Amino acid sequence: MNRLPDIFYVKNKDTYPPFKDGFYMEEYFLNYMIKNNKKYDKNGRLYIPALWTNFQIEGWFSSKKNEMQQIINKYIENNYNPNGYFTIVQYDDGPLLTIPNMIVYGACSGNIPLPLIYEDRKYTLENMPKKTYKEKEILCSFVGTITHTVRQKINDYFKNNDKFDLNNRTYWSAVVEKNDQDIFIEKTVNSKFVLASRGYGRSSFRFFEIFKLGSIPIYVWDDIEWLPYKDKIDYSKICISLNIKDIDTLESRLNIDEETYQKMIDNYQQIKHVFELEYMCDYIS
Repeated sequence: MNRLPDIFYVKNKDTYPPFKDGFYMEEYFLNYMIKNNKKYDKNGRLYIPALWTNFQIEGWFSSKKNEMQQIINKYIENNYNPNGYFTIVQYDDGPLLTIPNMIVYGACSGNIPLPLIYEDRKYTLENMPKKTYKEKEILCSFVGTITHTVRQKINDYFKNNDKFDLNNRTYWSAVVEKNDQDIFIEKTVNSKFVLASRGYGRSSFRFFEIFKLGSIPIYVWDDIEWLPYKDKIDYSKICISLNIKDIDTLESRLNIDEETYQKMIDNYQQIKHVFELEYMCDYIS
């Protein structure tokens, strides 16, 4: 694999979400491709090996953007592929450099949805004690920041409904305090359903974290239902997904019995491997 200059491989300065212990998805995929000596996806597109999120969140990126675009242009010129190119991106807005005839596998934007996941070698969330349907005292909860109008509309609609435990934060930071981490885990484990609405990006780390804590996520979207592998997964069997325009129907959709609820949990257990990084890599290449 022909690498780009080192500026395309800077280390990510954040540790978010706080349960991450290992690689982000872009980093994991790059290492997978190198380890397995692969260059192409299943459609013969050439991999553009860049850690987009890592350098695009840097303060210096805007001043280096034109220079990096010229490097990318030269890279494409020297690595012409008639079938086109592909890359994978975690960053909410996708790659901020232009590459012609490129397919983007994206966690929040692009052409083909991927799960917004990360490596956790400690299995922090999976190892948390789970509760049964009857033990869960909260119907629906949310712990997070209002980073999009979808989340604001949900808050406005349910803020006076005592069945919805909404713990909204006013300020977002890549550093999540230990107390907030503990509150998220406690509320999620004690909730039958947990809101995993889109934020600034179309997806949310929370959607996949909720499953790991033994609860059922509620994905609320607006423009595009950004769920991965829809050709392989019937999401109606493992979670609730609805457009924000149908928010008035949500409470009634949560009125399910214990048997139906447990079936959704069991269905997730049968397909949970598709939300792992190794499956993502095999799916693409």
